[in-house]
Amino acid sequence: MLNVLYLAGAMGNTVLEQRTGTRELEEFQGIILLKNQSKLLGNYLYVGMLADGLRLLEKCCPEIPVTMFLSAEDVNRVHLPEGTVHNFVVSALDIFDIYNRVNRLVQNYHYWSRTLLEMLCSGADLARILEHASQLLKNQIFVLNPGYRQVAGSSRLYFEEPLSRELLDHGWLSYESSLVLFPGNTGIPDSSCPRSAAASASGCQDHPYRKIITPQTVFHTWEIRRESAALATLLLPDGGNLDQVDVRHLLEELAAVTEHFLLTGQDAFLQQDALCAAFIRDIAQEQLTGADEIENRISFLPHALKPFAAFILVRFDKAQTPAPPYGYMLRMLGELFPHTNMAVYQDDIVILHTQQERPQKGLDFDYEKLDVLLKAHHAWAGISNASRHRVRLRTLYLIACETIRLGRFLHRKGLPERILSYEDYSLYYIVSLGAARFMEVHHHDDLIYLVHPSIIRICRYDATHKTNLRDVLFYYLLCGCSLNRTAAAMYMHRNTVLNKLNRINEIAEIPLEDGYTQQRMIMSCIIMRYYEDYMHLSIRL
Repeated sequence: MLNVLYLAGAMGNTVLEQRTGTRELEEFQGIILLKNQSKLLGNYLYVGMLADGLRLLEKCCPEIPVTMFLSAEDVNRVHLPEGTVHNFVVSALDIFDIYNRVNRLVQNYHYWSRTLLEMLCSGADLARILEHASQLLKNQIFVLNPGYRQVAGSSRLYFEEPLSRELLDHGWLSYESSLVLFPGNTGIPDSSCPRSAAASASGCQDHPYRKIITPQTVFHTWEIRRESAALATLLLPDGGNLDQVDVRHLLEELAAVTEHFLLTGQDAFLQQDALCAAFIRDIAQEQLTGADEIENRISFLPHALKPFAAFILVRFDKAQTPAPPYGYMLRMLGELFPHTNMAVYQDDIVILHTQQERPQKGLDFDYEKLDVLLKAHHAWAGISNASRHRVRLRTLYLIACETIRLGRFLHRKGLPERILSYEDYSLYYIVSLGAARFMEVHHHDDLIYLVHPSIIRICRYDATHKTNLRDVLFYYLLCGCSLNRTAAAMYMHRNTVLNKLNRINEIAEIPLEDGYTQQRMIMSCIIMRYYEDYMHLSIRL
């Protein structure tokens, strides 16, 4: 749609006064010189003298916007109407100069729209259309998917700019570079944005167009959406030669063409993504329970499943990352987990990882690369155990959820901080399930009634004397009653551990050689840690 403010801006410092009631000219037809018309129409632009324009305005319908470019030497004695839907631009130029200037802009407007339509009808693909558009503007243009990977774009740079160079060389933007385009970054609201002047500093949040100003470059972007999902973003870096171009109209027309290609050429992929997200949702919400029904839905997933399946949930720290980079993370995770079904569900990235063989020590992906990615973006990954029984997928999903929840609060020394595997926290999960049942039956949360009395005595001694005997006992039992391994795990001297164990034996008054007693004491320590570090309760002295 032709933008009135853009036309007014192109008149430069010759504008004496302007009033804008309706900024967009829908279904614009052409330019007419004011004479003695009996009726003024909303889909035309009128050029004439100020006195004629004000006189003919009295014949206009107050609800249908009329746009006039009027010539006058002085407007100090003339009161332009305010609070109407009509548009007035009063210029010091004469009628012929106004007409020529506006006509040139309108011709450019029509030429751009006509050229895109002709190329689309001639069968040109998106790459050729973008290439031609770049040549017309002498400026590079790119179409990026939600993961900031290039879908199509210019084959050359008309001016050097870091993001454009990165797209041309690699085909995608790094996370650091893509931050420039995030809605949370500082942007300058477009003056013609259809919202109030109190709009957010990041631009019009309900409008697809944004103008982003950085110290190096000005970027114009247009987000293409389908219902509530982002399909792609048009990126137009400003090389300084777009002053005489209606950038918003240009991007709007190009977005319509791009959306056509995305929906006709990639609709299958969009449908597959929707099927994957719906499958994960229905599994989590127990909408799929029967084996045949689950297998039927699996057959529609984008990627075939291998025999053994496990869920991996990636959860962001909202305090550190209030606006998680889901698109970028999905792309990076897609490289770590190729040919794997994944989607965003309840603010987590849910990965349905499958592999051919039953996992022994871990799943068959690169844990180190995943750990680096998680640390960089303040996220955790919870990993379930694996199963080939599809009817238990929901159990695997819930286990992955609980692994993140418990592992964040009850992290074990010597284990990865960001990758939390169920086998490392399975005892805590058992305690969590038992605690829920205990509180349901007993109507209180004093889990210490499940703990061995000797552990209670040691806990009270620690609280009174500010010692850590319970931790020493716990790691001593976990380390197979080895003094040397316990000393290494606790970062203590061997003799210090020995002295503490002697004190523990005096307090506990039970032998630690019996296997059952050792297991009982380990489980009691785990319950106490859950009680204190997860439930945030303290033992009553």
